[in-house]
This record gives sequence, C-alpha cells and structure tokens, in this order.
Amino acid sequence: MRRKFAAKCVFLAAALFLLSMGSCGKNPPPDEEITEFPTKAPQLTQTSTLFPIEVTDITYYTLSEDLETVEVTSVLTGSVTMTPRELAEYVAGTMEDVSVVVSLRDVTVEEENLIVDFESDSVPVRYAGSRLESAILDALSQSLLDNFSEYSGIIFRAGGVAYQSENRNFDLNYVYMGR
Repeated sequence: MRRKFAAKCVFLAAALFLLSMGSCGKNPPPDEEITEFPTKAPQLTQTSTLFPIEVTDITYYTLSEDLETVEVTSVLTGSVTMTPRELAEYVAGTMEDVSVVVSLRDVTVEEENLIVDFESDSVPVRYAGSRLESAILDALSQSLLDNFSEYSGIIFRAGGVAYQSENRNFDLNYVYMGR
C-alpha cells in the first residue's frame, strides 16, 4: 500500500516537472519580442517626487501619569499647518491618556493674546484640584506660546466670561502666561 502511494507521488512529481520544463525555451509571441536590451540600469535621482513627505517636529506639553506637566516632541507627517485651536484640542486630547477630560469651548485671538475658553461645568473649571488645574493651564499655555510666536499671552475664560473655578478667579482679560 505504501509502495503504491509513494510510486504515485513520484510519478505525479515527475509529470509536473516535465510539464513545467515544456514551456521553457519557447520563443515569445511576435508582439512580445525583445528588440533591444537596456545599456544602463535606470538611475534613481534625489529629486524624485513620487511620494513627497513633509516631516514636522512639534513640541507640546501634556500630563504625566503623576498629573505633572511634561514636555513631549512628536513628529507629524504631511503638510501640517495647525491653528491654535487645533493645537489646544490636540493637547487636551492627549490628557485623556491619563483619564483627564478637558472640554474646550473655543480658542480665539484678541489683540496679541490667545483666549482659551473652557466649558464652565467641566475640568479644569470644575472637578479638579488646584494642582491638576495648574498643570492643565500650564500645559495649554506653554504649548500655545511655544508654537505660536506671534501671540504674547494666554487668557483663560470659562463659559465665555471671566475664569472662575473652584480654586482660582481671574479677571476677564487676565494674562495667565505671557512672554
């Protein structure tokens, strides 16, 4: 029984080998004839723009697991133009990694200052200790000032009015951090 099985396997392998060898050495059809051989291999140039990739380093501040402000550098690829609002939302989003959900209402420009407006019923205005609130405000301020040199200060507001939290009270146009 085993000999018959082995003989069939050898026969099948030999038949496949002979069939595959039968197509070797045949001339290609006339429409696929090779008329000339390349004299040089194609050269790649440094100016090739098939896949242009722009790389931008961005430095921002976020919260560590100990809820301290830490500096982070990320590499962003592609054509990157980030507005102050997008950066503030990005920084707030990174804080979710340590279970801190910051709700931004808006980021606007007033004269030479950026105004970051939080939802009045969420972190950091409510439900945050003094240390956590300071870390959030510092991270957002430093991130915005480091990446947007055209602005000289950061003003915080809550619900469109002066910032008043469980821990701090700022006047309407109080510059929390400036150059």
